[in-house]
Amino acid sequence: MSTIFTRQQLIAIATRKEYAQSRQLAKQKRLPIEQCLSLLLEQSAKHGGLQDISQLAEQRSEAKNADNARKQAQRAEKQEQRKNQLHRQSSMQKNANTWLAWFDGSALPNPGKCQIACVLTSPEGHSFEYVQNFEYGDSCDAEYSGLLFALLQAQHHDVQHLIVHGDSQVVIDDFNQHKASKLARMLEYRQQAQLLAARFEQLQVRWVPRHKNQTADALTQMAISLKLDCKSL
Repeated sequence: MSTIFTRQQLIAIATRKEYAQSRQLAKQKRLPIEQCLSLLLEQSAKHGGLQDISQLAEQRSEAKNADNARKQAQRAEKQEQRKNQLHRQSSMQKNANTWLAWFDGSALPNPGKCQIACVLTSPEGHSFEYVQNFEYGDSCDAEYSGLLFALLQAQHHDVQHLIVHGDSQVVIDDFNQHKASKLARMLEYRQQAQLLAARFEQLQVRWVPRHKNQTADALTQMAISLKLDCKSL
């Protein structure tokens, strides 16, 4: 004997698409929506090699539970990664040899001529500012080039412990591979940055909002105005 489901139970079993189709069918045939839902769910059960709606409901419930468990595990993993990241950040901030860097890149127009800049601050508080122009690219080219520029300048100072800040969420996420791009040029930039990063004992690249990246941003704007050519200040 087949199980009789209430309207609410059928709605809970159905997918959004099945529910929408049942409403449309009920309107066309002038039938109760639960009757149309039962018909569609029976068809879905047969297509899935199941005997009836009860088996379909059980299968979907198990799939939903598995999906919820997967999402919970992912959240737990992210929390653990965040915890470890905060621990590493705290360790680096306490390191007396840690340098700080800020970078920025700009294209005017976009795409157009690009200006990049970085600011390095030593553990003793000494600041070093650098700007550079290159011929053509878009804002993403400029920002990623700004990151590479900062890493190169830090290596010229024999820096081994470095925390880099930038206001390009796209570039920061790509470098840290939180949201790695599949574009060929982004992959090339990322590989270059990773090669440079491997030369540091400790390196972190962090996103900051633009208002906290004012010095590097001001340097790129000055490079636009003065059209500086590969010149460090």
